This record gives sequence, structure tokens and C-alpha cells, in this order.
Amino acid sequence: MRAPLRFEETVFRRLPLGCLLAAAAAGLVFGTGWSARAAAVPWLVSLVVVGLPHGAADLAIARRLGGTAAAVRLFTGYTLVMGLVFGGFMFFPVPLILLFTAVSIWHFGMAHADCQSPPIQAGFGPRLLAAIARGGPVIGVPMACFPAETSGIVARLLALTSGGVSTAAFAPAVIRTAGLALVAAALAALVLEAAARRGVAGAARRSLATLGDLAAIAALGATTDPLFSVGLYFLCWHAWRHLWLLAPLVAAVRPTHPAALGRAVLRLHLAALPLLVPTWATLLGAWWWLSPHHSPRDLAILSLAVYLVVTPSHDLLIDLLRARSAGGRLSGEAAAPRQRDTAVPPSCAARLASSSP
Repeated sequence: MRAPLRFEETVFRRLPLGCLLAAAAAGLVFGTGWSARAAAVPWLVSLVVVGLPHGAADLAIARRLGGTAAAVRLFTGYTLVMGLVFGGFMFFPVPLILLFTAVSIWHFGMAHADCQSPPIQAGFGPRLLAAIARGGPVIGVPMACFPAETSGIVARLLALTSGGVSTAAFAPAVIRTAGLALVAAALAALVLEAAARRGVAGAARRSLATLGDLAAIAALGATTDPLFSVGLYFLCWHAWRHLWLLAPLVAAVRPTHPAALGRAVLRLHLAALPLLVPTWATLLGAWWWLSPHHSPRDLAILSLAVYLVVTPSHDLLIDLLRARSAGGRLSGEAAAPRQRDTAVPPSCAARLASSSP
């Protein structure tokens, strides 16, 4: 394995999996008490490092997709979708939380699949199977294993943002059943995906690698507090690996060695500042106004409301990036000599295709 590929495989897969497994082992040995006390920590770190910044770089992504004029049009649509989601959440919080859960499963699952080889087949059906297989356990395992705690998180989010809407949809028994259904759907989707690609070179290796990834993710969800497990997954796996995809495009550097990785992280965070600063200000203002005791846990839960509002727009933009990069239609600063380095997901898939010994 060449050194750059080995570095990327280590930094963007093995180390994140090691982090998730270490936390899962601690949960298994010491119980869930410590993770419940530390549940806010991954979310608070995510507000400053990698997590929220990787999404706040969306304005920079929009610029790379088609220059200034196209960026204005894209970001107008981006903001409109955010406004519609925010309005929906204010008036219909329960349906919007359910929609956010579904979008999160899709977004997490597709991001996981982006860096795998062979790439997921084009078409809605294969993409849906890939998303459910990889995103379902992230949400489903904590719901199934900790339904009362999950119900408490939703109840607190509703109490902070909607005055405490009461609904049977988030009762622990309902949450446990939904979690078990998600896990079962994920297993079925992974089996169907493997069967559909039987005989394709590298497909069996991809299925085994996915199973290994999901085993670590499921172990974390089964042994630690749900707010902690999803937060650590978001920080160490999802957002960190998204940085891998976005670095060539947003930071104009492929993170193939430590110095390049440092430049990528710094440049991505700088590119995120135009959206990041107003988001911080809004979130902190809401926390100060809505949280009676200004607790770190309330700040973490309110950050979920931020992700609820921005994730649909963010996911639509990433889907557009996938489509345009796969078709070679990037423009502006991302074009010409850097085209092969900014293709997402083909370049990422190609890097992982040769990352196995």
C-alpha cells in the first residue's frame, strides 16, 4: 500500500473506528453512567471542531460548484429550504423530528458509502439500500437499547423549543420498536445490497468492511448513552470523513500526510466562518434565552435543533456535489488542473479501492 493511501486509511477509517471501539469498551466495562455525564461533550466539541464547521463550509462548496452567480442561486435555495424547515419545526415539531430522523439516516448512510469501493450503483434503489444499511444502526441501536433515555432527549428538545409538546410518538415503547425495526431494516438492506452485487469485483470486500464498520458503530450505540453515542459518531466518524471528501474541493489540498491534513482542517474551518459565526451567535442566544440553568446538556440538545434545520439543505447540496463531480461538471476554482482531485465520490472511492493490502 502506498504511503498516502496508508495514511488516509489510518486517519479516516482505522483511527475513528478505534475511537468508537474504545468508547464502547469503556461503556461495557464501566457502565453507562460516565457516558451519560459526558453526553454533551462530543456535541460541544462538534460546535467548534469539524462537526458544525464541516456543514458551515456549504457556502464555499456552493462557490466551487459554479462560480459566484450559481453560488447566489444555490444559496438562495439553500436558505429557502432552511426557512421552510424552521417554520415547519415551529408549528409542527413532531413531524419535523420524524423527518429529521429519516434525513439523518439517509445523510449518514450515504456519507459512509461515499468513500467505499466499488462505488454504490447509480439509481435511487441502490442508494436507498446503501443509506438504510449504513445509517439505520446509527440511530436504531441507541433507540432499541436506550428507549427511555432517547425519549428523554426528544422531550427535552421539545420542552426547550416548543414548550413541551406531549406525544405518544416518542414514548419509550414506541421508540424501542422503531429502533428494532431500523436495525432489522439495516441488516436486510445490507444483505440485499451484497446479493445484488454478487460477482462484482471488490463488492464482497466492501460488504465485509461495511459490516466491520457497523459492528463498531453498533457496539458504541449499545453500550453508551444515546446522546453521547450519536454525538461521538457524528464527530469522529461522519463529520471527520466528510472533511476527507471536502478537503480537495474546499481547502484545495488532499490530506495524504500530516502537514496536508493540518492545512485541510485549518482551511476548511476558515472557509466555514461566514456561516459558522452567525450560527454560533444564534445558538448561544437561544441557549441563554431558553435554558433556565444554562446547562451544557441543554446547549448540546439545542444544537440538535440547529442540525434539524440545516441538515436537509446541507444534504441536498452534498447530493448536488456528488452528481456534478461524478459527471465532471465542477467549475470555477475547482475546475481544470484540480478536477481529478476534487471528484466526489469517485476520487474518494478510488483512494479506498487501492487501500487494502
